[in-house]
Amino acid sequence: MRLFTANQMRSADAAAIQMGIPALVLMENAGRRVAETATRHWPAATHITVLCGKGNNGGDGYVAARHLVESGHNVKVLELAREGEMPTTEEARQARTSLLAHLPSIETLTPQTLSVTVRESELIIDALFGSGLSRPLAGNLAAIIKTANDAPVPVLSVDVPSGVSSDNPLLIGPHIEADRTLQLAGPKLSSAFYPARSAFGTWEVATIGIPETVLETQSQTRLLTDTDATRHLPIRDDDVHKYSAGTVTVLAGSPEYLGAAELACRAAYRAGAGLVTLAAEVRMAGSWPEIVFWPLNWQKKPLETLASLAEKAAQSLVIGPGLTKQAEAFIPSILSDRTVPSVLDASALVPNAGLRQAVKNHGRCVLTPHLGEAALLLGTRASDVRADPLTAATHLAADWGAIVVLKGATTVIASPENESAVSTRGHPGMATGGSGDVLAGLLGAWLTGIEHLYGRTCAAVTVHGLAGELAGAENGYGLTAGDLIAKLPKAWQALTC
Repeated sequence: MRLFTANQMRSADAAAIQMGIPALVLMENAGRRVAETATRHWPAATHITVLCGKGNNGGDGYVAARHLVESGHNVKVLELAREGEMPTTEEARQARTSLLAHLPSIETLTPQTLSVTVRESELIIDALFGSGLSRPLAGNLAAIIKTANDAPVPVLSVDVPSGVSSDNPLLIGPHIEADRTLQLAGPKLSSAFYPARSAFGTWEVATIGIPETVLETQSQTRLLTDTDATRHLPIRDDDVHKYSAGTVTVLAGSPEYLGAAELACRAAYRAGAGLVTLAAEVRMAGSWPEIVFWPLNWQKKPLETLASLAEKAAQSLVIGPGLTKQAEAFIPSILSDRTVPSVLDASALVPNAGLRQAVKNHGRCVLTPHLGEAALLLGTRASDVRADPLTAATHLAADWGAIVVLKGATTVIASPENESAVSTRGHPGMATGGSGDVLAGLLGAWLTGIEHLYGRTCAAVTVHGLAGELAGAENGYGLTAGDLIAKLPKAWQALTC
């Protein structure tokens, strides 16, 4: 499944029409699917109000209303066009004409007419504005939106909740707060990112006749599914031993942040690593006995100490969780000395030209910034990254020549080869200290022994989010990073079965 901008979906529509699929057929398919969705999810709703805009989204609403009337529902249609006006597209005009053969009258939509109509309604279908909206609604339109939201009636939005931009993760103004949204042909970009994602409610996608081959040419951004992750999960042979299972060396921790290093190491073990080594000045009291400790003094020849660590103990590196600032200057040299897959997290993510060049030269790095760290690396503000996380991640991947995992309630994965994916897996309880350290350790374990890191990275992000959902089901918003680690094996197993 891919995510689409408004322009990409318009191009897909145009390409389908050029292939010989009439626009009216696409509209008919869309409207029928809207009617089917309404009756499937609200089977007891007999009185339905349909709000139609002036464009093709309104045309979808006219078609849906006709199908609902034909199936015996009591339907009232309110349209934005004033009396005597017609919809702006030929297809919408034809859809309206066909509806009038079944429904004698259509009323003009105002806050007042809507307020009266919804008193007897059991469902509102919002077909006012589709994926092309780019400006905030104001005046009478804003009042209509407020009236719909205030009504004690569920709302089904068509394609995009009216007032929401399909391309913008931020909410641009007054908008419908849908209970459910039926997205047409493919999911829109904003449906994957908060805060806009919350306006969609529960959403699903309806095929409307645009060939899959056409859709695939329009967008390269995948919305990750469990099936995507399953294709890239690690596979363990029956005769595996600890070195063939994969070994991880973690360069992390400081006197203030011993726990960050411990969490990354524990996560690597729970993710299936055969051996995990912590190279640090000190380890946490009560550290897991399975974690090998390699004493490292960042003020006294640390590179020589690391060079003495056997290659077979470091098939991947995790650098950064809670790492002391004294280590920053040595990271480029570490990357030059060991060209194994390397995860750079937290304190290892600094806007340093020498580090960026070392990462580029290395060619097998994964960076895992949150919004603030990504802004620091890009030389911009966190608010700018939040407004366009997909672009931020792709720019960062290109600039640093590394795979980027931009962490958040929705996580973006981007590669220097212009691949991008979005994961909506996760739970709000994961907004707790240490969640990122767990992801770093998981990635370290899963990236050992492979050449192409992107697919495996996407799988790891999915499993991390699923583990959060499993932990959240038990602990709610009070989950800890330790709870997350404990659920990694079950999340992995759930996708394997």
